[in-house]
Amino acid sequence: SLLSVLDHTCTPMGARLLKHNLLFPLQDSDRIIRRLDAVTFFFMNSSLRKELRTLLDNVYDLERLNSKMILGSGNGRDMLAMKSSLACLPEVHTLLEHCDPARLITIHQQLDCLTDLYNLLESAINDEAPISIREGHLIKTGYNDELDQLVVLLRDQKKLILDLEQREREATGIAKLKISFNKVFGYFIEVSKTHEAKVPEYYIRKQTLANAERFITPELKEFEDRVLGAQDRRIALEYQLFLDIRQQISANSNRIQQTARQLALLDFFSTCAEVAYKYNYRRPEVHEGDDIRIVEGRHPVIERTLPSGKFVPNDVHLDQISNEMLIITGPNMAGKSTVLRQTALIVLMAQMGCFVPAETASIGIVDRIFTRVGAMDNLRRGQSTFMVEMSETANILNNATEKSLVILDEIGRGTSTFDGLSIAW
Repeated sequence: SLLSVLDHTCTPMGARLLKHNLLFPLQDSDRIIRRLDAVTFFFMNSSLRKELRTLLDNVYDLERLNSKMILGSGNGRDMLAMKSSLACLPEVHTLLEHCDPARLITIHQQLDCLTDLYNLLESAINDEAPISIREGHLIKTGYNDELDQLVVLLRDQKKLILDLEQREREATGIAKLKISFNKVFGYFIEVSKTHEAKVPEYYIRKQTLANAERFITPELKEFEDRVLGAQDRRIALEYQLFLDIRQQISANSNRIQQTARQLALLDFFSTCAEVAYKYNYRRPEVHEGDDIRIVEGRHPVIERTLPSGKFVPNDVHLDQISNEMLIITGPNMAGKSTVLRQTALIVLMAQMGCFVPAETASIGIVDRIFTRVGAMDNLRRGQSTFMVEMSETANILNNATEKSLVILDEIGRGTSTFDGLSIAW
């Protein structure tokens, strides 16, 4: 398809924009020329184009990521993808400083680098954040003091216990004082019977054994509460912090959407230039007149299926005076249908702002392209091949204007030669 030939886009946003522009070409010559100016700039500046496309290759689908943040379904991986995309924006902005076409200057002015959102994601989201947002390990160290304390507590609880045990030994003078843990009592201080006289008053008796006493202290009880609930609190806190970050991002959705739009435009223009450079396309002249002149035009899709240089180019000249209608005849496989289709495709490509497969092309803007191509029936609706042909032809006759381009491939093929010739006439 023509889309597959043209689609060398680097980003999903650019691919969608290319398809949209292909389905909805322009009829305003000023807008078409501004697009062609932007494509021409990238065509003429190969090194800048390659540098830009390398940067765009690192951009994820910002529009989709933005939607996920708004809908509340974005996860840690989505935020990392967004951060990676935003990291490219300053370099893209710098590259555009050297662009002079008006369309690219406008993009440069409107491109928001979203530095504040990048800094937020860089400082907050763990570089190895999991897909699930309810299992922790989402937030970086240093972003939230309370979370940092919980992480240290979970990581260093054994060392903290040994430190506390050493402090209690020094405070009480009991060299064999020991802090232990079991599932029934939690953390406790164990002192042998021989040192019972040295136990301070603030120790709270917990259990008496045959040769030892077990105590707790307010400090140890506080430590126990912190450790036993730390994992749950950490996960809950990380989840809440993540929701807050996602809310901050979704609050800036309009800015992200606008930036995604500018990147899509850059991707579209640079892709058109890349395709033109790769396949030897030329810039068309677009005007408000009534004539279409194509010199050495080629079919953009068929030439890709042939070895280089094997496609035989064709000239076409249409106007409203002496060349309003062209009748193309010849044997089977001579290329009649190819000339018809390539003319329509070249006009379509020119009006979407692309370079075209021709040596030169001067395109008067058309308001519609009508086609009556191929033989097919529609039995479900009770329409024979002939009936389908007549319905499509009637539609063309009823709706075509003097600014329309019409291609008819073997009108009347669904009936006898005599009747088909009469109808075509």
